[in-house]
Amino acid sequence: MNKVKALIVDDELNARENLRFLLEAFCKEVEVVSEATNVDEAIIEINKHQPNLVFLDIEMPKRNGFQLLDEFSTIDFQIIFITAYDKYAIQAFEVAAIDYLLKPIEINRLKQAVIKATKIIGATFNSEQLELLKSNKKEIKRIAIPYKNDYAIINVNDILCIEADRMYSIIHSADNKKFIVAKKLSYYEELFSTEGDFIRVHRSWIANANKVEIYSKKEKKITIHTNFTIPVSKSYKESFEALFYS
Repeated sequence: MNKVKALIVDDELNARENLRFLLEAFCKEVEVVSEATNVDEAIIEINKHQPNLVFLDIEMPKRNGFQLLDEFSTIDFQIIFITAYDKYAIQAFEVAAIDYLLKPIEINRLKQAVIKATKIIGATFNSEQLELLKSNKKEIKRIAIPYKNDYAIINVNDILCIEADRMYSIIHSADNKKFIVAKKLSYYEELFSTEGDFIRVHRSWIANANKVEIYSKKEKKITIHTNFTIPVSKSYKESFEALFYS
């Protein structure tokens, strides 16, 4: 099997050496062909070596990792971002479905990211997902959802509710579309925990509070947008009511 040619872009020497060591030890399919300490060097090395994969630090002096990508009209290499962002900013990567490594790098997380990237080597990097990542750094407004062989980009406010289906989640949108995602409901509960608009109303349901039209205390259910009904369980009833009555 041909080696995956990789470039490491990071202004910290220790960080580059550590990542190179981890790749050589645990990701044998990857060959680090070069390193760069800043955006200008990275542009030269990418044009010279034509890497399949770039490990890209975001916060670097003078110009950040996003500005590197602005230098290419077509990004024909895969990218794994390296970041020291806090938890909330990490959500931007999650909703954009773009892979990242959080410093300090964990071995298993690195292996997973490399496996994911190598499966799509040769494909053009999705610039729409990158723009989604940039716009969501401070507030999650849109989310990328795997759909068929690509990603659907939908507004968070257009999500009516999210339904649990064993190991999957079903996202119901305002235009009556359903998106089945290979993530548990607890993933979305955590993802939207800082948003305030999404609330768990049942062990199998998360609802967008902005879309609730009717709440029936007697029947223990809510109606969301065009007669879509969701049960409200006893264990979540108090927190749900507090959202509206407090």
